[in-house]
Amino acid sequence: MDSPANCSWKAPEWSHQVVMLVFSLPTICVGLVLNGVALCLIWCKIKERTKSTIYMTNLIISDSLLLFSLPFKIYAYYVRQEWPLARGFCQLLESFCFVNTYASILLTTLICADRYLAIKHPFLSRAITSPRKTAVICAAIWMLVCPWTSHIYLSSDSRSCFYRLSPRVWRLGFISALEVLFLTCASLMMFCSLQIIRSLKVKASESREEWADKSAKIILSNLLTFLICFTPHHTVLLLYSLATNGFLSDRYHEPLRSALQFSMYLANVNCCLDAIYYFYGIKELRQSNSRLIPNSSTQMVTCEAIADSTADPPSQLLKSH
Repeated sequence: MDSPANCSWKAPEWSHQVVMLVFSLPTICVGLVLNGVALCLIWCKIKERTKSTIYMTNLIISDSLLLFSLPFKIYAYYVRQEWPLARGFCQLLESFCFVNTYASILLTTLICADRYLAIKHPFLSRAITSPRKTAVICAAIWMLVCPWTSHIYLSSDSRSCFYRLSPRVWRLGFISALEVLFLTCASLMMFCSLQIIRSLKVKASESREEWADKSAKIILSNLLTFLICFTPHHTVLLLYSLATNGFLSDRYHEPLRSALQFSMYLANVNCCLDAIYYFYGIKELRQSNSRLIPNSSTQMVTCEAIADSTADPPSQLLKSH
């Protein structure tokens, strides 16, 4: 993303190009391979469609949209202002970036909340959640995020792509809505993650089962991944919007513009981290129907039987076979 439409095109500095390539090329290569393998395993090796497989599939789709757009983003840097492809295609590619960010945030948060309910309130979880309801929720997220983010680009008449958005993008009302959404999701993620970790730590200390301690570490790494990938971007996004709207000195505009680009590259790395940790969930889905081993990136407790249990009290839900 770049400054409003009344700002002239500026060729990226060599350092910016280096950072872009260092972050983007590995993200594209590793992300496409790992997401592709994960999707094949989910649909070929796991026959039963569970809440976890539905959430993972939607996250893979979200990540794949971004990975598809990244090569064109690199290309756009080097053709500069004269974007040779269709403007409508550019708008579609641009929208993938926003769609991925907020679809991933919402999906990851819902997975975390769902797993929290499965552990702390299993009877409530069984009553209000199911694979069919999960599919409906995921569809609702796409119906919300796609129109909400795609409209950003429709008013732009720039001949460049990715780096010259409409001025209305930076209006504080819109940016504030994005910030509230992120802060709400981040707070919910922290609460649910810490509650899950606490339960796992208690289990590990009482029974000295190694898997519970390992699972707590995976949950913690997932929370840190979420915060590290998305917090810098939303912090800089707010500051850049303040600078663009005249609430900060003009001298901060260019440094914040560069920082915004770098924070987006960091957020994109989440595509690779998602894919790496899918395999924890896939492995456990294939090996166990009642054992609690969370997925690091998506905060999944991969035992769907936990949410479906009707006989065992909550204290028994942390027992493995």
